[in-house]
Amino acid sequence: MAFKETKGNKTVEAQVAPAPGGMFKGVIQVSTQRGDQVFVQTTGKGCGRPVKTEQAALELAEREARRVIGA
Repeated sequence: MAFKETKGNKTVEAQVAPAPGGMFKGVIQVSTQRGDQVFVQTTGKGCGRPVKTEQAALELAEREARRVIGA
């Protein structure tokens, strides 16, 4: 994980997940806290297509994570 940022009650993390064909896909995990409950949503939407290297996938995921958090 190269990017993790919290703003208010929202935490966004950029991560890498395996994809078919020995490739990698960037994903973001958004955690929102309301009261004493934490809601976690993991999505690959906006993180680009599967790529050959973990580093390239992480760069795409980090870009989307920064957009989501508004940094």
